[in-house]
Amino acid sequence: MRNSGISIVGDATPRGPLSNQIGLGEVYPKNISEKIITNLTSTNIKRIKTKTLIAGGGIGGSALFRYMSEEGYNPVLINYGRGASWRNIAGGRPNFSVPELSEIAVNNLQIFKELQTKSNIDFHPTNYVTFAHDNEMYKALEASKAWSDAYMIDPKDFNKEVSPYFNKNLKKYISALVTKNCWQATPGKVIDLIRRIGIENGGTILEDCKLIDVEKENNKYIVLIQNHAKEYIEYETDFFINALGPEGEPFVKKLGYETGLFSVKHQAFITRRLPMFGINGKPLSMIIDRRKYKGFSAVYGQQIAETGQIIGCASPQLEPNETSKNLKINSKDFLEIVSEIFTDWIPELSSVGFQAVWAGYYVEPRMFIDTDAGLFLGLRGQGFMLGQYLAKLYVDKLTGKPYPEYFNQLSLKGDGLPEKAFK
Repeated sequence: MRNSGISIVGDATPRGPLSNQIGLGEVYPKNISEKIITNLTSTNIKRIKTKTLIAGGGIGGSALFRYMSEEGYNPVLINYGRGASWRNIAGGRPNFSVPELSEIAVNNLQIFKELQTKSNIDFHPTNYVTFAHDNEMYKALEASKAWSDAYMIDPKDFNKEVSPYFNKNLKKYISALVTKNCWQATPGKVIDLIRRIGIENGGTILEDCKLIDVEKENNKYIVLIQNHAKEYIEYETDFFINALGPEGEPFVKKLGYETGLFSVKHQAFITRRLPMFGINGKPLSMIIDRRKYKGFSAVYGQQIAETGQIIGCASPQLEPNETSKNLKINSKDFLEIVSEIFTDWIPELSSVGFQAVWAGYYVEPRMFIDTDAGLFLGLRGQGFMLGQYLAKLYVDKLTGKPYPEYFNQLSLKGDGLPEKAFK
C-alpha cells in the first residue's frame, strides 16, 4: 500500500484473529455452564467409577486425600502442576485476631507433631514475633493474648528476645508480641508423608493429571480429566471435592456456585546458608512487619533450622487478579522491600545474597469449605497453618462425626471466619 501512496494512521480495525474471544453468556450470563467438547464420543470414552475424587494436590487436597482414605472412601487425587503449596515458607502460627482460627491452628500443630513421629518432616517448634508499629496494631496484638500463648516485649528487649543482632538504632516499632506454639517443617516432606498415608489406606494419586470439566448428573459427579498420557477419561463419583486453589474458581461456576474468589500474586525468597541469628545460637524466629508500606501489607520471614537459610515473603497491599500472568520472576519492588526491611532488622544481612526468588498465588477473599458443595478453597495463603485440621473437620462432618459449630461459618452460607488484623 505504501508503494501506492497509501499509509495507515491510528489503530487498525479489529478483525477476527485480533478480537477478544468473549462468549455471549459472559456478557449476558445465564445458569448454563460451558460445555467441553473433545474428539471423543460416548462409545470410545473410558469411564471409571470411584467413590471420591479430589482435584488439587496441595497441602489441603493431600490432607483430604489422607483422611478420606482412612475413612474407607478410596479417593482418587488428581494433581496438575506445582500448585499453591510449593511456594509457602514452611511456617505455622496460632496468632490470629479470630479465636476460632487460633483454635484451628493449635489443632493443626498437633497434627504436625503426630506426623513427625511417623517420619522426619523437619518439624521444629519456634516463636512468632509480630512488631507493633502503631497503637491500632498494638491493641490488636494485646487482644489476641486472650486466646494465644503470647507476651508483649518492649523495644529495649528486642536484642534479648528476638535476636542479639537486631538493630539497636531502629525506631519503627513501639512493641512486639512473641507468640509461642509456632512451628516450621519442610512442606514437600509434609505433603509426601500425608499422601503416603493416604495411599497406604487405599487411595490413588494421578500426577500430571488435569481437570477439564465437571458436571452433576442426578446424585453423581461426572468428571472429565486429561491424564499424563494426554488421554481423556471420565470419572463417575459420589463425592467431588474442589481443592484446586488458584485454579478452582472456574469449576465452582460449572457446578452453579458463586464465590467471588480471586488469586493474588505472592512472592518469596531464600538466602544462602547462614549462621543462626536467633537467641542463644538458635534459628531466627518468624518475624513480621505488618505496616502498609510501599505497596505491601506485610513483610516476614524465618530461619530454617536444618540449613540456616532465611526464607521470607511480602504480601501485596493491593489484590489484583493476576492469574493470567507468568510468574516465573519476581518484581523489583518485592526485592527492594524485603531487602530494606530485613537489613533494617539485622544490618549484617546487607552482604547476604539471595539463593532463589519465586512467586506463586494465594486465594482471596475468604475460605469456602463446604461439604455439600464439595469446596475446599480460599485458604488465603494459610494452608500450612490451617489446612490439615480443616481437612479433618471436613471429613468428620462428611462422615457424621462431631465437629465444632464454627466450622459451619466456612460454608457458602457462612461468613468465612474473616481475618483482617493478622492476615
